Amino acid sequence: MAYKNTSDQALPTAAGSDATAVGYGATASGAQAIAFGLGATASGASTVALGDMAIATGPNATAVGAQAIASGFNSYAGGYQSSATGGNAVAVGSGSFASGQNALALGAGASATAPNSVALGAGSIANQPNTVSVGAPGAERRITNVAAGVAPTDAVNVSQLNAVVYSTDQRLALVSRQSRAGTAMGLAAAGLPQAFTAGKSLVAGAVGTYGGETSFAFGVSKIFDDGHTILKGGVTVDTQHTVGGNIGIGYQW
Repeated sequence: MAYKNTSDQALPTAAGSDATAVGYGATASGAQAIAFGLGATASGASTVALGDMAIATGPNATAVGAQAIASGFNSYAGGYQSSATGGNAVAVGSGSFASGQNALALGAGASATAPNSVALGAGSIANQPNTVSVGAPGAERRITNVAAGVAPTDAVNVSQLNAVVYSTDQRLALVSRQSRAGTAMGLAAAGLPQAFTAGKSLVAGAVGTYGGETSFAFGVSKIFDDGHTILKGGVTVDTQHTVGGNIGIGYQW
């Protein structure tokens, strides 16, 4: 293999068993390690460093791109100056950074620093555990083409949310109308006159209104011949088609 040395780097060194080093200054010191590029370093077992000054140190780590660094175990860094330092972390994109355990940073300058975090898109920041970020403070993104959620843990799209809001508004409006109609029923029932002469009966009607709702009441009352016992009953119906009734008996002295 021919080399043209235009730098002050030494010849490649493959010190690990079954290791491969290609490029001036390339060093493959881990077992089965591969270092390919000017100053590339693959020091962990089964590591791969591809690109000028790429560094792969964690076991089974892979660094692809100039100055890419993969130091976490089973980590992957792809892109210029990308860095994957967390275990099982993945950083893809120029300047991307994944330091959290099992973190994923996808996009130029994306950063996933918390465990199990995911940063999607250029410049996205995921710094809280078990979260997915598609942007950063002041640089938020919309998630488009989201299907309607089905399972309890699915995301809800705007169409579903609007339907829930509309349904809730309708229910609240109905409750409000029913409440006003109920008040009107009470007013109508209270407006029913009653018999006042012993031995006499009285049939009465009354109307009550409140908040745009109306109720009609019909009643009958009787004072028995003893002049002490009073019986009274009534029926109400309101504009919400609710029917009510009452009956009472009293004794005066």
